[in-house]
Amino acid sequence: MKKFLALSFALALSFSTTVCAAETVVPTKDYSRLDTLAVCAEKSLPEYTSNAVAEMDGVENVAKIASGSNMVTEGKTTNGTCVVDKVNVAAIRYAQQKAEQVGGTMLDVVYLSAPGVHLENAQVELRVEGVKAGDAVTAYKCVKGEWVAVTVAAVADDSVTIAFDSQGIYTLIK
Repeated sequence: MKKFLALSFALALSFSTTVCAAETVVPTKDYSRLDTLAVCAEKSLPEYTSNAVAEMDGVENVAKIASGSNMVTEGKTTNGTCVVDKVNVAAIRYAQQKAEQVGGTMLDVVYLSAPGVHLENAQVELRVEGVKAGDAVTAYKCVKGEWVAVTVAAVADDSVTIAFDSQGIYTLIK
């Protein structure tokens, strides 16, 4: 299982691109191979090739979310990339409850990881469809079953930059 997970992460990093959750044009000859990888990652082909999450079971109007490149670690811009993955229905419902508790609307909830990246003083820019500069966006990370506030460093048009100290389930609430 560890080998499969490591291979999945390596392939995700190899085939991820830095786009704003838009469909990536994939040559027809690569469809079957990439489609198989996408199914294994429980994503659609456009989500898989764009390192994005665009839809979730049972959630309407979810914001498309993707990771930009050039993560900041140890105070410096690097070429590290954050991997954006879907979460299960229980995590979605838990994030929706948190949004209700704080009087907001859940933009998205995803599992973020950065295999092989040292996450000291790290920040990740998430490309979030529909966010505007000046929007009040909060971020939370699920730690041992509790939502813990995460520092939101910047909110710009279609972009939210958050502190990213470890892999896990993160939700963005507007």
